[in-house]
Amino acid sequence: MPSLSRFFRDLSARRTQHLVFLIHVWACAPFLVFWLSDPHVQKVLGVEAVHQLRPVVSVTVAYLLGRTYLAFKDPPRLRWEYVFPPIDVALISLILYLSHRGPMSNITLLFFLPIVSASGSLNVRWAAGVGLMVVLGTAIAAWQTPSITLPPSGMSAGELLKAEPLNVAFRLYFLVVISSLMAYQALIAAELREQLGVSADRNRIAMDMHDGVQGHLITMASQLELIARVAETDGARAAEIAQEGREMARQAADELRFLVQRLRSPSLSDGFVPALRQYAHNICERNGLQMVFSVEGQEWLMEPEAEGTLFRIAQESLNNVAKHSQAKTVSINVRFMDDQIKLDVQDDGKGFDGEAASGCYGLEGMKERATKAHGSVMVKSQVGAGTDVVATLPRKIEHV
Repeated sequence: MPSLSRFFRDLSARRTQHLVFLIHVWACAPFLVFWLSDPHVQKVLGVEAVHQLRPVVSVTVAYLLGRTYLAFKDPPRLRWEYVFPPIDVALISLILYLSHRGPMSNITLLFFLPIVSASGSLNVRWAAGVGLMVVLGTAIAAWQTPSITLPPSGMSAGELLKAEPLNVAFRLYFLVVISSLMAYQALIAAELREQLGVSADRNRIAMDMHDGVQGHLITMASQLELIARVAETDGARAAEIAQEGREMARQAADELRFLVQRLRSPSLSDGFVPALRQYAHNICERNGLQMVFSVEGQEWLMEPEAEGTLFRIAQESLNNVAKHSQAKTVSINVRFMDDQIKLDVQDDGKGFDGEAASGCYGLEGMKERATKAHGSVMVKSQVGAGTDVVATLPRKIEHV
């Protein structure tokens, strides 16, 4: 026989959440029936109020049965976190009204249930709106309450417990029920946050692959096709293209190595900085460049978006150095500050005229990436004096 936990795992997440909520509601339902049957409560309420409440309690039980049936059917268009809380508030308010009970009544504790239910919508305005319904319902129910019934003067706690054992028991029991329900809601929120995080990671990895490795592979495929066409007529050109293809394959391998190292561990010891150092070392070694790599400040874990942005900027900068600068040395500095991080890639190459380079796709791409991450990129260069690329990103990237 399958266990209860396995049963819930086999259900959809939405249906499971609703059913778990209803289990907690059903756990409170018997107290409502016992409360109405208790002789002491009947004496306090009066005969007329008891007769009025009995059909309401029957309707409430029928409502819960129907709601449980719908939970198992789980109609896709039924947004239970929007449909049922107002009904719950109305029923609880009606019971309060007919029983002439004020805000101090134990029945008002039941208002926690629709509030928790509304919170499942993850809509702050709606949850606040249900809270306002609860306030209005309590006010209307208390309108005809003659006074708030207080225990007789001089009554001890033990005497009060003997006089109203059901009320005291319900208060303690409800604390257990609401604690269990809130713990489940917190679990749902944690799982949802984890799912959103996984989804964001997948999208980021997909973009990294699309922007980098996939582009390299497409270029390599085109180069192989070109080699096949020119090999018989122009061997020298075919060899040149093959060399470009080998370099492209190495870049793709370096990029994959960087991505894997970055993803395997979020720790500082083998995270972004070591991965960037290794990537830059491979590029410089293949192109005969001397590399100086330094880190300043107290390192802290970077956001994935910041890591991806800085890597792409470093990648574009190093490729420009290797292809165009004719430099001998490239210096890479990563500086961690309290509220931001800076990446500085500087070479001793031939440099270029900054105005003439305006509109360059690679440089503009770096600036666009930094802007999306709420940062900036400054490119300083003079003919014969090398190039300096400085990228600055905030420690906390605000997502709009």
